[in-house]
Amino acid sequence: MFDSVQVRFNNVSQYTSPLANTRVVPFVGSYFDILKTVVQDIRTEYFWFFSSFTNLNYDFDFDYIPEQHERDQIHVWYTTHPKGGLNKEGNVMLIPTARFKEQMHQLKFLRDFRDINYHSSPTLYQHPIGKTVFDLNDPYKDYNKDSFYRWFVNKDIQDITLPNFYPSFWEDVKLYSFGETKDIILAPYQKDIKQFYDIARSVHHDFDYSVRPMDIVFISYDEPGAEQRFNKLKAKFPRAKWCKGVQGQTLAYMTAAMMSETDYFFAVFPKIDLVDDFQFDFQPDRLKNPCHYIFDCYNEVIDCTYGHDGVILYNKRLVLETTSPGLDFTLSKPVATVPILSAVNRLDETPLLSWRTAFREVIKLKLQKPTVENNYRLKKWLTLGKGKNAHWVHLGAQDGVEFIDNGNDPYNSYNFDWIKKYFEERHG
Repeated sequence: MFDSVQVRFNNVSQYTSPLANTRVVPFVGSYFDILKTVVQDIRTEYFWFFSSFTNLNYDFDFDYIPEQHERDQIHVWYTTHPKGGLNKEGNVMLIPTARFKEQMHQLKFLRDFRDINYHSSPTLYQHPIGKTVFDLNDPYKDYNKDSFYRWFVNKDIQDITLPNFYPSFWEDVKLYSFGETKDIILAPYQKDIKQFYDIARSVHHDFDYSVRPMDIVFISYDEPGAEQRFNKLKAKFPRAKWCKGVQGQTLAYMTAAMMSETDYFFAVFPKIDLVDDFQFDFQPDRLKNPCHYIFDCYNEVIDCTYGHDGVILYNKRLVLETTSPGLDFTLSKPVATVPILSAVNRLDETPLLSWRTAFREVIKLKLQKPTVENNYRLKKWLTLGKGKNAHWVHLGAQDGVEFIDNGNDPYNSYNFDWIKKYFEERHG
């Protein structure tokens, strides 16, 4: 009888070894790491090595003896059962003790062993992996911390047939993602992580499925070009909706979120002209913490490109949670900037629109942490630009600086009605 080693995994159903002379060791690192440790204590020509989540109590041939020409091979058994999950880097092995000792220090990976013989088995049983359906607005929320591995599938494709795949433990534990948008994730149990990116190693595989596009919501208040721009947007993207004339920015954003039937939605604003190649096909990162995504916008008046007034892909849940925003609604929750040009800013269509846009943005820039980038943007706003109402843009920027330097309450600038009254009082 050969020696045997069973690798014990946590957070998974355990099967007792059918062999009497079995040493049980915890899974730490990888099978390769464990093998290099336990092989020194092996006293037989070969030894069995298998996982605790594999049931070997029925029909497995532990009397197997390699043929003469196979004596120096590692023999690996993997299941081909349709519910088992396919991976030739299986969880049951017969190891030639002497040959493994000879090679192990020259190997980088277990699969680099000089000769491996893979045996398929239609009946070999290993613990099946469960499935969790996630909402796109927070894929990690339903992370199941009591499973050693679990499938996570976007609710929009929840009925899809999962990849015929099982994780490998020949190396360190990894996260596996599938498809262009990573709507299918096979994630291991990890302690103290806040997003899937916190899992140190990951592998991506191609996989075909349909991806649902995010809704588009046009948000306007009193802007003169709103109707024309919405009609143009609607003609090109029929799924676009219009959130029109809602008083108060917070309520307007929440109304837009409620109009959306998708977990994220693109917000388009009435002072911009979309660039022709912006197609609203961006998808949020499934492995990242929930956040809003801000796209670049080119400001012709001050000749500057950054996220101000650009298209924003809003996380619907985060929008609805922002009941008491800071000075900037979007920046009240986590954001990620996307260096893709979405639009050209047409902020100078009227004196009020020009002044208000510059006034509000400069107040925000003045109150943000000074950085090279923010200082550059502030300098651009405070330099007279070009366009029919460039002087009103310039004046709004100067008034914004004065407003903050005089210790006024910046949160007044969040209220468009207050801003209009303030503008009329100062500039008639």
